[in-house]
This record gives sequence, structure tokens and C-alpha cells, in this order.
Amino acid sequence: MYRAYKMVMLVLVAVLCLSGTVQAQYYGYGYYNRDVGGVLVDANGLLSQASKADSDKLMKARAKALQPIEEGMEAAGQRTISLAKLCKAIQACQAADKKVPDSIYFLGGLTGIDYVFVDAENNDLVLVGPAEAWTVGPKGVIVGKDSGKPVLLLEDLIVAMRSAAGQRAVMSVSIDPSEEGLKASREYTSSLKRATNPKVIAKTMEEKLGDQVVTFTGVEEDSHFAAVMAAADYRMKQISMGATKSPLKSLPSFVSMVKNAQEISGLLPRWWLAPNYDGMKRSEDGLSWSMGDSSVVTMTETETIEGKVVESNDAFKKWADKMTENYEELSKVEPIFGQLKACMDCAMVAAIAAENGVAFDTLTNGKDLTFKLNVPKAVPSTAVVAKKGAGYMFTNGGVSIDSWKAIADAKVVKSVGKRAAVDGENWWK
Repeated sequence: MYRAYKMVMLVLVAVLCLSGTVQAQYYGYGYYNRDVGGVLVDANGLLSQASKADSDKLMKARAKALQPIEEGMEAAGQRTISLAKLCKAIQACQAADKKVPDSIYFLGGLTGIDYVFVDAENNDLVLVGPAEAWTVGPKGVIVGKDSGKPVLLLEDLIVAMRSAAGQRAVMSVSIDPSEEGLKASREYTSSLKRATNPKVIAKTMEEKLGDQVVTFTGVEEDSHFAAVMAAADYRMKQISMGATKSPLKSLPSFVSMVKNAQEISGLLPRWWLAPNYDGMKRSEDGLSWSMGDSSVVTMTETETIEGKVVESNDAFKKWADKMTENYEELSKVEPIFGQLKACMDCAMVAAIAAENGVAFDTLTNGKDLTFKLNVPKAVPSTAVVAKKGAGYMFTNGGVSIDSWKAIADAKVVKSVGKRAAVDGENWWK
């Protein structure tokens, strides 16, 4: 895999340099030319929308570098994976100086997690979930050939495990105005005269607020996991503000839902994405877990530019509910949202492993199994502003993954499914 990808990398670098576009980077199972799910992160950490041309080049390069699907993994169905035996397979590759296959980087084509079984005696975690052959999907994301859902990535699981082993922290990203920007905007609004043109106000507010700041907790900032969280939040903001057209008719922009411009003027709504694992169950001994019918929900709260909290705002709640209702369908055309759900599944697995004292040094300390990306640091306020008539507003928010609360709240039952195992030397079945 490495030799094949390196050849493609050289071609891609040449093409991108000649065309004056972004520089390609190679990360073991594909390319991130600073593009994660259609969102670019430049060398200065500034987020922006990737062009179709850049995404198309990324898709072609990844498609060319993909290995043939392993025999037995072509058909969709339920797959069982032993992480202990997967580690042994990685060790064997490294000892023989052989390439680690795509099937390992893509976790056997898993598109979700249904069950997690803990084998503490053998320091193993067995994952069970839907899986299928994979291909390159929209915007260069690796997806299942049948469902179009992004596959879970070994890299994201490793980052989640490192986080869980370090401390019981919420993994989150928040994109918000800086304190300096808010102070400058408040001083500006307090000096406004009634006759000031609304367009002038909005434009000046953009300048006063400046770039919004990206803040992470509980996750390695230069990881693919972190980039997915930031990119998903950025795309949600763009869709809500109407900065880019929503790909779904059933999910209009928030701005288009507002009838009166005064409804939004001076408001600073906060929308954030969070996992919903309310249906999670665990056995009495804590060794068997069912993820239930998990999903992603959109939460909301609102305050004013002046910092006053608005107790409730039905308009913002209504858009949040629409985002929640359309999340799965949106993930098919905007795979970054599917990637975020995959990262949430990885976070749950990592928390269960840490809770039971199961650790995999081959993964968490593994050489060349994770790769560093540009750290997302800022978003231009112009990308998250909404204007309607005489009204204007800016949105903030983020992503919050509290896997610890999810597993603590899991319903305790006598037994959870039939315990699964992978017999023999193979790491999957």
C-alpha cells in the first residue's frame, strides 16, 4: 500500500502545484490535501469550503490508491472484529516490513457498531456491526459500497483510545467569537444611531468580530478525529446560515425559515451536535454492550451579541429539530456528518475499553498508524453570518461527545445479545 500510495502522491503533488492549488499530504490510507469532508484547513488553521476541483482530485487519487477488497469482505453483512488479533496482524506486518492493508485501516468495512464484548482475561475487545466492501465516496470520503455510509477508521479509534486512556474528558470542538471580537462588537452596537444602514451595520459587525476561534477539548488537535468535528460544525453553520445551499429540500436554512428580520437581529444562536445513545444497554457484569438505535442530535441555546441569554427561542429550536430529523439523510450527501457519527461510535468503544481496563499498546503507541493534519484554528465571521432585511446575526456552537455519560447511563440488563468471538488466527469474521 505504501509504495502504491507514494507513487500516486508524487503525481498528485505535481498536479496540485502546477495548478496553483493546495499541497497534497499523504496519510497512509489516502490523501488529505487539507481537505476533510469537503472542508479545507490551510497552513494557518483557517477553515474554508473546498472547491469541487480539489475534492475531485482527492477522490481520483484515493480511488487509484485503493487496494482490491480482501476475499470474504465483498458482501455486506454483520462483521465481528477482535482488536487483540488485529493488533497481532499489524505487528506481523511491521515485523516483516510489509504494508498494513486497507482492510485494517478501514476496520474491515464497519459502518457502525452494534455490540461491544469485553474479554478482560485476554485483554481483548470484540466489535460487532454492519460492514461492507468500501469505495471512495463524495468528497473523497471512504464509504461502504452499498450503503454509502462512511466506514469507521482505525485512526479515529486510536485517537479516541488515547483520549480515554488519558482522562475522562468530553471530546469537543467549539467555534465561537473571540472575547476581543465580542467586546469590539458590543462597543460598536452601543454607539449606533437609529438611522444607520442595516447593511453597514452587518458589514462592520463582521469586521469587529473578526475570525471565530476554534477550541478543542479532550482530543489531539492535529488528528483526523478533531478535523472531522471542526468540519462538521463548520458545515452545519454554513447550512443554517444559508451561506451554502442546503443539499436537502427538507432541511432549509434557518434564515429562510425566519419571517421577520427583527427575530434574528443581534442574536448569537448556538447550535451543537451531540450523540444520542439513550438506547445503550450493558450486561450486569459490564462485559457486554449494545449500542441500541444510536443517532446524532442537534442542541440549541441562544444569547444576544451583548451577552444576555435568551431563555427560549422557538425559531432556533425548530431548525435544530429539523437538523436532527434530517441528519441521516444529510449524511448521504454530506459525508462529513456520517464521519462524525463514526467518530462518536469510536469514542463509545474507547470509553468501554478504558472502563474495563483493556488497552492496546500496538494501537495507541503504533508507528505510522495515525497522521498529523493542519490544526483547525479559526473561521472567518463572514462564513457564519446571516442577514435578512434589517436583521443580522452570527452563529456559534460546536460538537460535544460525552462518551462517559453515555456508558454511565446505559441501562443494565441481565444479558446483552450472544457473545461473539473470532476463532483462529484471523482478526475478523
